[in-house]
Amino acid sequence: MTRRIRRPRLSSRNTKAARVWAFVLLAALAAVAAGCGGSLKEQQSGVADYEKGRAAFDRSDWYDAIADLKAYVEQYPGTEKTDDALYYLGEAYFRNKDYALASGQFDRLIRDFPQSPLQPDALFELARCDDLSSHPAPLDQTETLRAIERYRQFLDTYPEHAKAAEARTRLGALRERLAEKRFRNGRLYAKLHHDAAAIFYLEGVLNEYGDSRWAGDAALVLAEIYLRQGKRQEAIATLRRVSQDLASAEVRRRAQERLRSLGDAGVTP
Repeated sequence: MTRRIRRPRLSSRNTKAARVWAFVLLAALAAVAAGCGGSLKEQQSGVADYEKGRAAFDRSDWYDAIADLKAYVEQYPGTEKTDDALYYLGEAYFRNKDYALASGQFDRLIRDFPQSPLQPDALFELARCDDLSSHPAPLDQTETLRAIERYRQFLDTYPEHAKAAEARTRLGALRERLAEKRFRNGRLYAKLHHDAAAIFYLEGVLNEYGDSRWAGDAALVLAEIYLRQGKRQEAIATLRRVSQDLASAEVRRRAQERLRSLGDAGVTP
């Protein structure tokens, strides 16, 4: 006699739970796929057609522009349009805020096509990539330093370029950030009574960034360190370095008051 095996029945509650877990599993797999490979559109293969890629760029379709222009520069690395393709590929990455990949295209254009008329624009955009990748003063300033170097290279090579004024403005802003970084370091060491380190950083602000708004603040802190060390004349000389044009009204007032308290005859009552 054959025994019939009875299959266990799933309750409606168990069936519902199984469906929920299946949905969660599918969602997790989709998330992993997206994380590993990006969107489906990003994964699509482009057509090695410069005009098609440029048309996509002109209509602000960055993903299609990237796909087609990338395919073009890979398949045709040395045509009369390759430098243009590299430039607009870099711009497409830039507009997509992928500054690392954008830098790679501009750097290749500069390196491989020294006679290209796009050299100035590529160098400027290369500096902008570092600029926009840089961090506030309290953080690491590697990208800031690199952006400054490239803006300077751009201005030295193309001083009359249409973007020269913008480069000078950004150069000034980045130097202000480095001055702030040094001032913050000096002020911290001063609070910790590590005078040698504090003097190193604060003197650096005055000597290298004397045209910065942070120079006046640095002079005030540095003067107090000298007074703490009993160096009255050094303190007076430091306070006299506070710029009447660049320092804030509050910093100028504090410097004048401190000079008067030290009996400096050169201070106007």
